[in-house]
Amino acid sequence: MSIQEMQEHLIKQVATVSDENILRMLDEELSFYLEHKDDAATQLSEKDYKELVMLANEPIENNTISLDEFKNIMDKWRRK
Repeated sequence: MSIQEMQEHLIKQVATVSDENILRMLDEELSFYLEHKDDAATQLSEKDYKELVMLANEPIENNTISLDEFKNIMDKWRRK
């Protein structure tokens, strides 16, 4: 999809939205990214950047649980 096609697609989508909260959210997100065109990682300290890279490279399996385990935990938490 070309940039012009993307723009037209987004304009059509936004034109159909009548929910003020969604429009406000879109405006805030777009405004933020237009103001901060640089990579968010460049705003991190060297220490924070290294930690982010380390976490991103960590094996996924270490800190995950199954969906069923998650649902059980959430059910118990909601009952408290």
